[in-house]
Amino acid sequence: MWVLFAALSAALLLICIWQRIQYRKLQKEINYISNRLETLSITSENGFVLLPTDHACMKKLGAAINTLLQNFYEKKSEYEQAQKAMAQVLTNISHDIRTPLTVLKGNSEMLAAKVDDVSVPEVIHTMATKIDRKADDLITTINDYFTMSKIASGDLPLKLQKENVSRLCQDTILEYYDLLEKQQFEVDIQIPATPIYADTDRDALQRILKNLIDNAIRHGGDGKYIALRLTAEKGKSVIEIEDHGKGMSPQQQKQIFTRNYTTAPKSSGNGLGLAIAKKLSMQIGAELQVHSIQNEQTVFSVILKS
Repeated sequence: MWVLFAALSAALLLICIWQRIQYRKLQKEINYISNRLETLSITSENGFVLLPTDHACMKKLGAAINTLLQNFYEKKSEYEQAQKAMAQVLTNISHDIRTPLTVLKGNSEMLAAKVDDVSVPEVIHTMATKIDRKADDLITTINDYFTMSKIASGDLPLKLQKENVSRLCQDTILEYYDLLEKQQFEVDIQIPATPIYADTDRDALQRILKNLIDNAIRHGGDGKYIALRLTAEKGKSVIEIEDHGKGMSPQQQKQIFTRNYTTAPKSSGNGLGLAIAKKLSMQIGAELQVHSIQNEQTVFSVILKS
């Protein structure tokens, strides 16, 4: 009797040990799948789950995951090709439109100047001014789409080198002097006397700053205040553009760099300015951040590596 009991106990113990081994093996395989999927999501490589296992259910799970991954890679490839094709189409369309648009702008300017020089009804003068202003808006929109399409297709040439950011900031804000004075803005410029240098692309950085200043004037103009500050610390140069307009909610701040998103639905803006600024910032290795308090202030910060 005792011999039978001991044999059964030994058999149960062996079964428990075997089950424990199988459990740990299964746990290890599941951890492998989880870690592998996490690695694939981080590195964006087109890999698969390669799992040598004796468990039929794990084999079935691995096969199902690999099928999903294969479908995902195919759809991803199709999406990337479609994006490149669309970017090329936008580039071609923008290029084809720019030439006749330049002619249209030239004629609209001559028309506006002509009605200023002669006595014409007020309605004609208003129409001529509106045509010229809309031509400007259309040129800005086409140029923005052209720039965005070139960024998306990787055709925008950039040359990163050490640039005098102090001089660039001064030159950029001076281009807005007449406009800011006409609109009676309080302008606060804080640029150190000692030049600050950073590794960047001059044209790209200037485009970023112009887009941020345009945005501050268009959407923060009610506050009649604009500031440009340049500081350097801990190996980084920081350019801040501040306005005292209506500001943005936390939700708007999360979406503000999205293409075609705008906080002013009735505005003539196309919602591309900040998206372009964000894309260019990424390409030159800079960070673009926003901090806003509604009805108080909005600050955009461009953080460059010195």
